[in-house]
Amino acid sequence: MVTLQDMHAATPPPYRSGMATGLGIVLLAGAVLAGADIVHTGGGTGPVPPLLALWAVLSLPLAIAVGLVLGAGSATWGDGWVRAGFRRLRADAELDRSLAALLIALAVLGGVFAIAIGKLAVGLVGDVQRKAVGGLLLGVVVVGALPVLALGALPLYRVARRVTAVIPAVGPISRVVLLVIGATIAAAAAGLHIVFRMLDYQALDLGSLFVPALLPVVATAIAILAYGPLAGVRARIPGRGALAIVGLAIAVVLPLVALRTPSEATQTAVTEHSFVGARLIAAMRKFIDHDHDGYSAFFGGPDCDDDNPAVHPGATEIPGNGIDDNCVGGDQKIEAPNPAPAPAAAAAPAAPAAARARNVLVIFIDTLRYDRLGISGYKRAGKSLTPRLDALADQSVVFRRAFAQAPNTPRSVPSFLTSRYPSQLKVDKKFKNYATVLDDNDTLFEVLQPAGFRTLGESSHFYFCDRKHHPQACGDVVSWMNSNVTQGADDWDNTGALNIPESNHDTAAPRIVQKTLAKLGELAKAETKFAMIVHLFEPHSTYMEHDGFSYVEHGTAALAEKYDYEIAYEDGQIGRLLDAVDQLGLARTTAVVVMADHGEAFGAHVVAGKPAFFHGDNLYRELVHVPLMFRVPGTAPARRDDVVQLIDLAPTVAALLGVPPATSWQGRSLLPALAGQPLAPQPAFAEMLPSPEWDHEAKAMVTADGKHHVYYRISDSKWEIYDLDADPDEKHNLAGARGAKALEQALASWIEGPLAAGGGK
Repeated sequence: MVTLQDMHAATPPPYRSGMATGLGIVLLAGAVLAGADIVHTGGGTGPVPPLLALWAVLSLPLAIAVGLVLGAGSATWGDGWVRAGFRRLRADAELDRSLAALLIALAVLGGVFAIAIGKLAVGLVGDVQRKAVGGLLLGVVVVGALPVLALGALPLYRVARRVTAVIPAVGPISRVVLLVIGATIAAAAAGLHIVFRMLDYQALDLGSLFVPALLPVVATAIAILAYGPLAGVRARIPGRGALAIVGLAIAVVLPLVALRTPSEATQTAVTEHSFVGARLIAAMRKFIDHDHDGYSAFFGGPDCDDDNPAVHPGATEIPGNGIDDNCVGGDQKIEAPNPAPAPAAAAAPAAPAAARARNVLVIFIDTLRYDRLGISGYKRAGKSLTPRLDALADQSVVFRRAFAQAPNTPRSVPSFLTSRYPSQLKVDKKFKNYATVLDDNDTLFEVLQPAGFRTLGESSHFYFCDRKHHPQACGDVVSWMNSNVTQGADDWDNTGALNIPESNHDTAAPRIVQKTLAKLGELAKAETKFAMIVHLFEPHSTYMEHDGFSYVEHGTAALAEKYDYEIAYEDGQIGRLLDAVDQLGLARTTAVVVMADHGEAFGAHVVAGKPAFFHGDNLYRELVHVPLMFRVPGTAPARRDDVVQLIDLAPTVAALLGVPPATSWQGRSLLPALAGQPLAPQPAFAEMLPSPEWDHEAKAMVTADGKHHVYYRISDSKWEIYDLDADPDEKHNLAGARGAKALEQALASWIEGPLAAGGGK
């Protein structure tokens, strides 16, 4: 005979049963998605343990939360309370109708609330520099609005009851379930519409967002199967509670044992090819930073001593102390003092003087890749995109191997205007999306202005806002935007500048060119010596479509097509400037320089687990190889293959105008090359500095012969080396091949030597 005591001994307490159910379902869902992620990486068996561990980290909080809810429900209403609730909804039409009305009321209020908060977020968070303060204010607004929402729910509920009266239950499916399913489908459809119709979805790391979001979906599907069609199979599994506890123990232990220092292949598979690796590993590195120096050794991270805050990739190398302070190249040796040079037998003859100019016009095109110019051989629909620039190139000295020092505007523009590498710039704050360049930097205009040149800028972009000198030109641009790069300008006309979102959808070239033409006319009439910079923005995303071009591509190809036709449109605007220089008689006295601050990417590489689109997130060739050409009166046109840098721009312009360079400048004058003389071979360097928008760091070098690109991804503790002649798209990493260590050491020597010392030569 079975007693009541025996029944209690055989049946687990309701709370424990609900807890085990929640744990088991969610952890099983995590295991299913981990399996899919393992297959997705295609990395063999190496990534299996760390990916299982990462999915355990993701699944465990949700599993415990669901387990607690189900356990509490079981303890309160008994086992099977969820199924019982659905049965009651089917049986009690009035309850079903009331709950459905409540859901509708909450959905309407939630939608209104979301729109209102979205609008407030722009002002409280998006338009302020101190995001933490803005976020706190927004949180206060949200909490304060909750009672108002609760009061507003009552009249909406009364209206919604009339609506639910006409919503029928379908067979065993209640109104509430129908509404939830319908709302889920509608929300998913709306989200997909926004992503695929209103955003450049190709550049979004959608997998890392969508796949983890499937965790509750897969868990729900498992629960439906386990308590529906497969209920009999579930009931025959012995020790289900014990299995859930074992799963919990594995989920807790696995991250501790599987997320250790991986092989390079495993690290690459997890951080660059899995759905969750890039985001989770980066977050865990921030959390597991033992010495709190901003770098971590976790999972192959870049910190070579995570217990010493003075040792990290951002530290200054101290030669001869026996410590690799900056985690690159080992401890730097103390160099012996150079012996006194032997007396020269005779002084070397002076190099022939290059042609000089009375004025200079720098046409600065944002986001233009060198390989999109017609002179590089690029065509679309059988034609060059840049006939006017091609014609200018035929009259110019063109540097075919010119490289930017940074992959985005906030780092590159101050760098080339001050002839310093990005990390050498004096700014208000290094870790900042748009740093303010301090006044004690020496800009090109500050060097030219005392020499009697009228210094002018023409632009229409938020980055060039200067409220101190030109307050009327900033309009509605966020108040914290203060790059201060217009130092030394007698006049910088930035009228028409828009805020960041609006600027990215603007076509500013027509108004910039028009006011530039007017200014050139004034200068020519007055015969004023001048130096002018004109910034044209159009190739920058979001790419706008223009009349006169046929757009036929889709997907990623459509992005490249729109980018190309933005360049073609810009080429026509540049033609207007060049025509004016000729028609005003300025061509006889004015050097015309064309350059770009960085290039653009279209998914050729994967960076931190996401396809690399647009710019700012890496130092591959497509982002740092830029146009640079000089048309100088009296100078013969030429194509030069010297490796040069954008920081050479300011010294070259100063030399063209006969002005001595600033002592702080790190670039060199290219005047000998303009005169047809040889240049001493020098490498080009680039830096990607971390910022709140993209917290990654890297250094790169193009060798002096232009043959190799050495790329040190500091945040990923990874070296990459590419043969630019044989592999211009940089697909085959030669790190580890013969000669690679010498190339790595050359970049390390620059990082530890001239860069750290503030020099660049």
